[in-house]
Amino acid sequence: MANEVLPSSVGDLSLAALLAPEVLMLAANKEDVILSHPAFMRVAGIPGSNVVKVSHVGLMGYDLLASTTAGSEISNTALTDGSSSITLARRAKRYNMDDLAKYMVAGTVSPELLAQDALVSIVQTMVSLAATAGSGFSNSVATSGVNLTWSTFLGAKAKLLVNNATGQAMAILHPVQWADLEADALANGISSDAAILAGAVTAGLGAYKGRWFGVDIFTSQHVPTANAGADRAGCMFVRGGLVVGYAAPEVDSANGNAVALGDFGAFEKVRQGEYGATSYITHSFIGAAVSVENFGCSIVTDA
Repeated sequence: MANEVLPSSVGDLSLAALLAPEVLMLAANKEDVILSHPAFMRVAGIPGSNVVKVSHVGLMGYDLLASTTAGSEISNTALTDGSSSITLARRAKRYNMDDLAKYMVAGTVSPELLAQDALVSIVQTMVSLAATAGSGFSNSVATSGVNLTWSTFLGAKAKLLVNNATGQAMAILHPVQWADLEADALANGISSDAAILAGAVTAGLGAYKGRWFGVDIFTSQHVPTANAGADRAGCMFVRGGLVVGYAAPEVDSANGNAVALGDFGAFEKVRQGEYGATSYITHSFIGAAVSVENFGCSIVTDA
């Protein structure tokens, strides 16, 4: 095995000196606000298949009325339909804790904290898969090697408008892309124009950066690179542009060492007595895909 948590590897959590009462969590996007946005579509898997199908239908004005001649029979209109599929795959994480190391970090790294970490890790994996899928929209605004500007950002919004994408839009950008937008705003005086910024909130250091030009902007480190690492590929979409599928592995009710994490996954404690260690394992079945191509646009700019 590898990466076991041994006494020799937890020196920064167990010191001869007195530890401060607060343990700082290393940087990770722990917010689930991205998943909570109405544009972010989630569908639960159904036992019997690892593929979740999302159906599309062309109603609510998709087809217009045709001109007719009095006394003539009206021709049939073909009903437009289609579907997209999300393939669920197993994803897991395991922490193996040596007994002595576990004793040394008691109160700092507890089973309860690891269970909380399990749920947050599943959520962040879902965001990562969605951001990766969103980088592949066939619609895109791309200026490789050039910083993101508000003009390019609005170009992505324009592509959604042209394709009749409706509903509240959201964008997932890399923090570098957001920093470029802030710099562009200052360079061009946008920050002083109250009319342009109507409805926006003050952008803090969290994932949510406010509603700008009618689009809710979020940042995530999970936004993938593009063009051999030269760029980042963010995205903008409305509901139905991206879909995340999920399912939880079945938990045996007789197994007191395994618990379900809602519909998203499961957390399990496994004892390896022969090694004097315990493993804490997170399980989930997750997948993400572009659903309706015209409901999204990728944003590829300098990293």
